[in-house]
Amino acid sequence: MRTRTAKNSRRVIVALTLVSFILGPAGFPVAQASAAPIDPGQVRAAALASGLNSLATVPVPAVTNLTEFLNPGSVPRAAAIALGKALFWDMQAGSDGQACASCHFHAGADNRARNQLSPGLRAVPEDTLFGNNNFPGVPGFALFRPDYSLQGTDFPFHQLADPEENNFNNRLVVADTNDVTSSMGSFAANFIRVVRGNPNDVGTPFVDPTFSRDTPAAAITSENVRRVEPRNTPTVINAVFTHANFWDGRAHNLFNGVSVIGPLDPNVKIWVNNGPFGAAPVQQQVRIPNSSLASQAVGPPTSNLEMSFFDRPFPMVGRKLLSLVPLGLQRVDPNDSVLGPFSLARFGRNGIVTPYAALIAVAFKPKYWNGANVGGFTQMEANFTLFWGLAIQLYETTLVSNRAPFDRFMEGNDTALSQEQLRGLLVFLNQGADAAGSRNPPETDAAIAAAGVPIGVGNCVSCHGGPEFTDAAVTSVAGELIEEEDTPNLVDGFLRVSDEQGLLDNGFSNIGVRPTNDDLGRGGREGGFPLSFTRQALDPGLNFLLPPDAELPCTAGEGGNCPSKVQVDGAFKIPGLRNVELTGPYFHNGGQATLSQVVEFYDRQSDFGGLNIGNLDRNMAFIDLDEFDEEPLVGFLLALTDDRVRQEQAPFDHPKLRVPNGGTFGNEQPPIEVPAVGRGGRPAAGLPPLGTFLGLTP
Repeated sequence: MRTRTAKNSRRVIVALTLVSFILGPAGFPVAQASAAPIDPGQVRAAALASGLNSLATVPVPAVTNLTEFLNPGSVPRAAAIALGKALFWDMQAGSDGQACASCHFHAGADNRARNQLSPGLRAVPEDTLFGNNNFPGVPGFALFRPDYSLQGTDFPFHQLADPEENNFNNRLVVADTNDVTSSMGSFAANFIRVVRGNPNDVGTPFVDPTFSRDTPAAAITSENVRRVEPRNTPTVINAVFTHANFWDGRAHNLFNGVSVIGPLDPNVKIWVNNGPFGAAPVQQQVRIPNSSLASQAVGPPTSNLEMSFFDRPFPMVGRKLLSLVPLGLQRVDPNDSVLGPFSLARFGRNGIVTPYAALIAVAFKPKYWNGANVGGFTQMEANFTLFWGLAIQLYETTLVSNRAPFDRFMEGNDTALSQEQLRGLLVFLNQGADAAGSRNPPETDAAIAAAGVPIGVGNCVSCHGGPEFTDAAVTSVAGELIEEEDTPNLVDGFLRVSDEQGLLDNGFSNIGVRPTNDDLGRGGREGGFPLSFTRQALDPGLNFLLPPDAELPCTAGEGGNCPSKVQVDGAFKIPGLRNVELTGPYFHNGGQATLSQVVEFYDRQSDFGGLNIGNLDRNMAFIDLDEFDEEPLVGFLLALTDDRVRQEQAPFDHPKLRVPNGGTFGNEQPPIEVPAVGRGGRPAAGLPPLGTFLGLTP
């Protein structure tokens, strides 16, 4: 293993190396350009050897039994995609104006700054105080409160006297908070009913004990603000490649047709009419593979932190939407790449001409919607989770960004990346060394040796692997849902890899962003069961929850050789890095505003590596960066932006959207107006490209 020295002494050595490189052996100036340029072909070979490639080489994961639900042919599939796009963007779906897109309108994520703070709702025990911190005697963030407008100077949420140095002894902490930058949802109200033809639900507001400007003393609902989710909003672009979605992976790869958690909700069933039109449907259990996006999609419409008043049943969402003009509050560009042919904008009206019921009938087999009523709902209403989940998933399968400069580079374009970006890619690829020697493929070591400049150990590819730039991808996880790996320990203030082994869920890592008990992540429970495949596999009574390809890499039970350490608490899904320039703030807590702050976090080997050592990912121990590595690494990350995403060109075009922007119940601020754009995107509409969070320089 490469020994990590004190950073200041290492920088002196590096600085002297650079001086001799620039001035020459006799101390006379030599132009930096005299160094041989980095060879793109050699770097490409290193990237390929490490598993990176153009995303165009990766097919969308197959849903093998999709034909059991969709009508055959291309027309039904196109209708399902149109249905999914309409549902995703429709503000009428929420109880009080929220669409799925309300939290995913900016490069598939959310860049709002006002009323985006949530306290430590996932902490153990729960923390509902804004601006709170984990360190007695260390200031919290006193300005943080409901309806606060975030500023660039508020970041990072764990502030250090010297952000370049690790702080495992917590002596350098200047300020800290376990608050989260996330996305606002609905106001607090108890659901009463929907009214056919009315886009807003009927509900009874109540004083919100947490999301109120005078918390906890408020006694009137007019001080309520919109409720805010407890984790940062990830992008939906390229999410189709992820094995399990949401930060904790609870959006199961196996969609059960009804709820988020798949087999962890074993009793839910859909309704199927196996008889003639109007016959009584029967309940049937389903398992639809590679459908984590469908599982994810059915969560927000009934979440009181996202799109719903408290206790709204999903069939009521169907009842309301089936009575409305789809997207009836929003303009749809006639040149929309999916919805353009249905747009009513040609007639000066909002929405699309084809009703939701007609799109469902074209897309889905009749047996799922043509039966008799069940439980006071039509079969179409009762099965609305099935239509909603699969249709939105099919729409999101089109949101693939595979034309970034990096993709062109991997396809053979030697000029797609600059020299600085090539250097940054080598930092990204460099995994350093351990006791056995280099951890790199020979191609990477050769490219680093030939670079002519120092290359730090980013070790990024160890977790952000493959063309998807995440080990949480289907291609990485398939066949190896559970891993056995070395674990780290803390020696002389630095992380080291030990010989002790631990078990973890592949694609999930605790990297020390926050103390483990701030949010258990993959170590949490849903439906009364552990989320973690590792914990399910270790308990013989829970084997019925496991996917067919989930196997322990060791022998469990009495006399077995499985390690006792399980590293799933505080672990979160490893996010993909494509378009990361546009999707700040970063990490599951949204606590870093810029990519430079993210790189500094890794440079100091995490913020809570010492506190989280029992669950920390060993790969944090190998990272060894210096200042001269940071700008090239950030520069490379910028090369992962697909310009179609930046410009909202097809398939990333969309209807108009009005996004809440803070204020109180009955006195909201004017919403953010997101204009409709067609396939030509923002340039065709005369709009500037999408920018970074708070307009900050990456």
